[in-house]
Amino acid sequence: MRRLAELNIFAKQGKTLSLKASIMGFLGILVGVSAIAGYWRADLLQAEFHQLAIAQGFTPKTIEITGRNHTKKQEIVAIANEMKGRSILAIDLIELRKNILTLGWVEDAVIIRTLPDKLEIRLIERQPIALLQTPNGHQLIDASGAIITGASPSDFTHLVVASGGGAATRVSMIIDILRSEPELFADVWAVQYVSERRWDIHMRSGLAIRLPEQDPVLAWSRLAKLEQETAITERDLAAIDLRVPGQLVVEPNIPIRGKGRKT
Repeated sequence: MRRLAELNIFAKQGKTLSLKASIMGFLGILVGVSAIAGYWRADLLQAEFHQLAIAQGFTPKTIEITGRNHTKKQEIVAIANEMKGRSILAIDLIELRKNILTLGWVEDAVIIRTLPDKLEIRLIERQPIALLQTPNGHQLIDASGAIITGASPSDFTHLVVASGGGAATRVSMIIDILRSEPELFADVWAVQYVSERRWDIHMRSGLAIRLPEQDPVLAWSRLAKLEQETAITERDLAAIDLRVPGQLVVEPNIPIRGKGRKT
C-alpha cells in the first residue's frame, strides 16, 4: 500500500509539472502573438500618438531661420510649410537637414527642436570667392571650388575671374596670397592657372604678371615693394615676368600696327 501511495504522489507531481509546462508554453505563444500584433499596429499607434501630441499643442508654431543672406526666402518657406500642422515630434530632423542642404547657397545647416512648438534652422551659407570661367559662361564658386547653383554671376562682377584647368579648387589659395598685398590686389581682374603648375595674374589695365611655380608669395611681395618705389604697374607694359628667382623681366606694350593702304 505504501509503495502504491508513493506511485500516486509521483504521478500527481508529473501531472503538475506537465500543467506548468503547458501554461508556460501558452504564455510564450501569447507573448509572441502580442508582439506580432503590436508590430502590425505600430503605425496605427504611432499615428494616434502624434494626433494626441498635435491636440496638446506639440506642433511647429514658430520656425526661426538665422544665417540667411543669399538663400531665397521662398525656398526656405516652401520647406517650412511642409511642417505645418504636423506633430513636432514626428519631424525627422535628419531628413529636414538633407532637404535644406539641396539649396545651392547652403553649405551646412543646424536644426534645433524646442518643445512644445519651436524649430530653429541655422543656415551656414557658402562664401563666394571667384567667378569661374567655363564653356557655359561664368559660374560663381566658393572656397572649395564648388559651383553655387542658383546664384547670379552678374551680381558678383567685383570678384576675381579664375580660369585654367584645375583652377576652381586652387583659386582660394592664390587669392589669399594676392590679398596679402591689398594695394596690388585692388587692381587684380583675373587669375589664370597655367599648365596646372603656376599662376598668371591679369590686372585691370591689361598687364599680365607671371608668378613662379615655387614661392609665389615671395615674388608677389617683391612686386609690391617695387610698386611702392617705382609704380611699375602703371607703366606701359604688357607683362612682368617673375618666374626666375631674383630676376624681373618686363615686356613692353608694343601695339600691333596694321598694314598701310596703297593709294
